[in-house]
Amino acid sequence: MSAALPGKTPASAAPLQGEIQARTIPYLFHDLGSSQATGVLTVAGRAVRKAMHFRGGRLQFSTSTDRDDRFNQTLIRNGVISLRDMLRALEIALSGCDRLGEVLVRLNILSPEEVAKWVQVQVEEIALSVFERSTGAWRFQPGPIAVESIAVDIPADCLVLEGVRRMRSWARIYEEVGGLNAEYVATREIAETEKDLMVDDTERGLIAMCRTPTSLGEMCESATVGDIEVCRAVWALLATGVLIKS
Repeated sequence: MSAALPGKTPASAAPLQGEIQARTIPYLFHDLGSSQATGVLTVAGRAVRKAMHFRGGRLQFSTSTDRDDRFNQTLIRNGVISLRDMLRALEIALSGCDRLGEVLVRLNILSPEEVAKWVQVQVEEIALSVFERSTGAWRFQPGPIAVESIAVDIPADCLVLEGVRRMRSWARIYEEVGGLNAEYVATREIAETEKDLMVDDTERGLIAMCRTPTSLGEMCESATVGDIEVCRAVWALLATGVLIKS
């Protein structure tokens, strides 16, 4: 996929597309980041479509047709405002065709800074939710993207790390990392990795271990976290190119 995702492409460039399989999304996001791609990645299932807008390989904005991804849902789930205030603001927003965030500011329920913070949470959560997908279709349309008043500007590989950390399917994780005898070696030093990625303690320890070829079994035995956390970390580091199978 990497060679098929050029970084600077004209708006008329043909879209790239494919079917989503168990390992597709982490490597697709990595390819968008490493190629510094600009355009819109759409991930679609039977009933839901989510779109991630990238500029220079960095996520700027996300949209979704899933009602659970709406801004009001983000606020309620996180206990930011009361249900009473939410229903009041929604009624005003719908009657005047205004954005919910603008209404919340006008009613002094949230400050502009608070609206910006939670829009960014919403945008990131939409992007991270697609890592759970192992079926459906993806399409990347290269070209300029719209400028949003609130953007997140997150490197694609940072999303890969967090998205794989949240993986729930043991079958997908184990299929990707292989058996206990599979060996890995680091392609970068820890300091170099930390310049670009927000690695956690587990990932940092695995990179240090893999300065020489190290098996998955050795990593599981040495780690202070559970084996599934180790395997998630290995997959995340594989997908971002920090580890390779030796």
